[in-house]
Amino acid sequence: MAKRRKVIRAGRLVYAAVYSTVHPSDSPEARAAKTKCSTAARQRMNMKYAWQKLELLLASNFTPRDLVVTLTYDDDHLPDDRDGAVEKIKKFWVQLRKARRLAGQSLRYVYVTEGVHGDKRLHHHVVIDGTGGDLETLQSLWPHGEVHIEYVDAYGYEALAKYLTKEPREHGSPNGLRSWTPSRGLKKPERESGWVPDDVTLCAPPGATVLDSDSMVNQWGEVKYLKYLLPDRRPERKTRRGRSKPRETA
Repeated sequence: MAKRRKVIRAGRLVYAAVYSTVHPSDSPEARAAKTKCSTAARQRMNMKYAWQKLELLLASNFTPRDLVVTLTYDDDHLPDDRDGAVEKIKKFWVQLRKARRLAGQSLRYVYVTEGVHGDKRLHHHVVIDGTGGDLETLQSLWPHGEVHIEYVDAYGYEALAKYLTKEPREHGSPNGLRSWTPSRGLKKPERESGWVPDDVTLCAPPGATVLDSDSMVNQWGEVKYLKYLLPDRRPERKTRRGRSKPRETA
């Protein structure tokens, strides 16, 4: 007998499940119990919500020391509508990509444009790879308003993904548009599945931080689910920026 194992790896973030499956020789009772286990595992691993898909994308491409940036507009530069705001941030990416290229640096980002909740003032939330001297560059390339910076680890991937998708989740996606826009070439999460011996269990590696867990055991089978964050082995990046929480803009 064997169990099924499914794993999703997104950078340091890992979702994993091990569960019993139906065997041809199973009795009707055993078949029903194992089907319940496999159904529970699939529901856990489906990642059907938008915030879950964004969480995996963020974890695959950004470290805790990368940046969460809020770009606002002052009264003199406030666009008339969402389309106008999108045009401004597209020009911003062109300029920033050019500046990064001249410095021999990469550029990865995911951004959302908001303006439905709160005071309904248009603004952008951006997740971007940090270089260690970003504030001055971002301010010079964003003359339309203020630039607020904090770190990804001020949120964590799940909370950040939920934060970035709050407007479409709470108010519906404006004009049916995708709720976030990624840069090209971002890494995708890795998925694998296979069979393991029936006596194999599921546990997080040493040093990992367990973020969520669940299990179900009955007379004929079991399912175990884990979500965990692998330890960060990379050296701390030194910057001259202090850690500060930006003023909320919407």
